[in-house]
Amino acid sequence: MWVKPYISFLFVLFLLCSCDKGYDLRFTNYYLEPMDSVIVGANVLVFTNVETQSSSAFMSIKKGTYGVTCISKSKKHFTTEITIPSKGSGQRSLQIDGLASFVLLEE
Repeated sequence: MWVKPYISFLFVLFLLCSCDKGYDLRFTNYYLEPMDSVIVGANVLVFTNVETQSSSAFMSIKKGTYGVTCISKSKKHFTTEITIPSKGSGQRSLQIDGLASFVLLEE
């Protein structure tokens, strides 16, 4: 008699516990000039006016693989691709350095 509600409760509890909170992403600019805009995916995230030696605010992002396009103040374009895993949660920083190399760091 009490078995069905108990099983239903355990099933719902399992679903809630197994769901990941996802990731937050920010952009950190160590390039030689400010970034006018940073576009992640098909406008999934857009960071604007990121000065040199600074970071943007964190924004939530879902799992998947995204193309990233950075456009500097002098209209130079830089591209890369990032993958957000389906398991786990936390904060990540996409960073560009003075040589226009990208790295995705877990905070």
